[in-house]
Amino acid sequence: NLLHFKMLEIVDANGELVRTRIPRKDLSDFQEKILNSEAYKTLYHKSWNQDSIADYINKGLIDKGIMDSDSVSRALFIINVVYWHKQKLDYSKVVFFIDNRAWTDLYKEYAESYKIELLSVGTVLLKFSDLRKIVRKIPWVYKIVKNVKYRNTRQKYDFQNIDKNKLYIDGRGDINLENNGYHSDFFWQLNSNFPSQNILCKHYSDEEKEYFKQHGLYSIGEGVYSDRSDSRKYIKPKLNYSYHFRKEFKVVKEILASYDLDRLNWASLFKKYGVKIFLTWYKYSNDHIVWSDAIGDNEGIAVVWQMAFDGFINAECMVKSDIVFSFSKFSDEIDKKLGSKSKYNVIVGYPKDYASSLVRDKANKLREKLKANGAKKIVFVIDENSNDDSRWHTGHEIQRENYSYILEKVLEVPWLGVVFKPKTSKTLQNRLGPVADLLKKAEATGRCYIYKDSGRHTTSTPPILAGLSADICIHGHLCSGTAALECALEGLPTLLIDREGAPYSKLYDLPEGRVIFKDWPSTIEALMEHFSTPEGIAGFGDWSSVIDDLDPFRDGKAANRMGTYLQWLIEGFENNLDREVIMSNAAERYKKQWGKDKVINHN
Repeated sequence: NLLHFKMLEIVDANGELVRTRIPRKDLSDFQEKILNSEAYKTLYHKSWNQDSIADYINKGLIDKGIMDSDSVSRALFIINVVYWHKQKLDYSKVVFFIDNRAWTDLYKEYAESYKIELLSVGTVLLKFSDLRKIVRKIPWVYKIVKNVKYRNTRQKYDFQNIDKNKLYIDGRGDINLENNGYHSDFFWQLNSNFPSQNILCKHYSDEEKEYFKQHGLYSIGEGVYSDRSDSRKYIKPKLNYSYHFRKEFKVVKEILASYDLDRLNWASLFKKYGVKIFLTWYKYSNDHIVWSDAIGDNEGIAVVWQMAFDGFINAECMVKSDIVFSFSKFSDEIDKKLGSKSKYNVIVGYPKDYASSLVRDKANKLREKLKANGAKKIVFVIDENSNDDSRWHTGHEIQRENYSYILEKVLEVPWLGVVFKPKTSKTLQNRLGPVADLLKKAEATGRCYIYKDSGRHTTSTPPILAGLSADICIHGHLCSGTAALECALEGLPTLLIDREGAPYSKLYDLPEGRVIFKDWPSTIEALMEHFSTPEGIAGFGDWSSVIDDLDPFRDGKAANRMGTYLQWLIEGFENNLDREVIMSNAAERYKKQWGKDKVINHN
């Protein structure tokens, strides 16, 4: 029989959601035990000492999240689920069978801490992920499959400046080259003097290819760009074989095969198109580590920019890069605790803070429209995405609460209005289920509005647009508070509802009952009290006690700082300087302009 549970039910004795605790603590502890294990020491090979190979392996050993059935996270989580059932059913002894996997002895030790006996059993099921691994083991097959899949014809555009030093951008799918405040992968370029002809990006459709071409950006299709003439600038990493540690050997061998394949392919792409800077936001797997080594093979520089607010340490966020753009010193301290490695951590502030001035007029127009229909007070509700399976994700139910409670209040109170900005608008109606009818009724009053503009994956509307339309902002989650931070940085009263359980977040420095709440009913009650009080509740939604720690600038110039810094790097390459000299010069220029404490040198 299947174990029946919901992720939100699996909470530990400290009130922390286990799904949150695992990347915050358990994964790092488990990784440390792997690195100290006899198996790891036996497999270790001196070739791992090159560049970032060891870091790539070490992060790869605990990569992938709870959604992935083969991950360490999933195994640790399931053990906690079994423990939850053990307590619920008051069993004194529990035996749990798990598929035979690498480092089984460490899983057994982890299970024993919950008084669970773990037994491993063999499995012969072939999964899609296994087929993918097989394809990636044979480089020429992988190249054919990849290029056929994306119909990569490698068409070239007749651009001038094609031979210029390039910055390759690994974006989030926000294809927007208009500086209108909406999400854009190119926000840093749109708000600085970084030359667009120095950018290289990928298109994933004919429409995107044409859009980039019209705007003078050089784009290439997804695919593999390596040639037989390309050679490694490193010694292909190896590992020692051990019959006793066969499972562990297989895992590490697959990690090294991926490293070698990706480094060679990406280095070839960078060489082919003259890429000198690699810019990405995606630090949540070990991919960015091999990309960093690949750009190094072209004497280039790897740059990672902080996209989301991290309120507590999270093993998934460990980063290895030449340069990291961070929100604040607090963000750098989080990175240090994670064991992240960068040569320069550049504090730029919250990178999307430029948007408010660009969307304010549009926000005011919506606000006036809602007021014209009777809304005297307006609330902006921030939600996250949801998944059908509530065992591995928060599920649709908790997201439906983000809509149902406030919608019912809007229908009850004729002077109350609400604005929504779903994280993923494309699937909203399906995810809302029966609450969709409630939403329609509220929309019919003229006091309810949903921002639905969508990018390739997520809603392209910035949270601040909806926030400026309202009097109070409410984020239905505390463990993922980036959208709330965006509003709070603008000085908008912003509330957080910690329904999942994230007691170790920096955001718990904020006052409970004024900013932090535990559920929607208590939040609604406080909200209505605030609105009915002539001067409002003192300190309601006020983040001033922590705001300096989260962004020391708050001047709307973070994107400009990013773009300008990247421009300095490109200028260094155009002057034929060494990469180390380029980075050092840029750091000194930034310190002189923005303060010595705004660049943290980790060399």
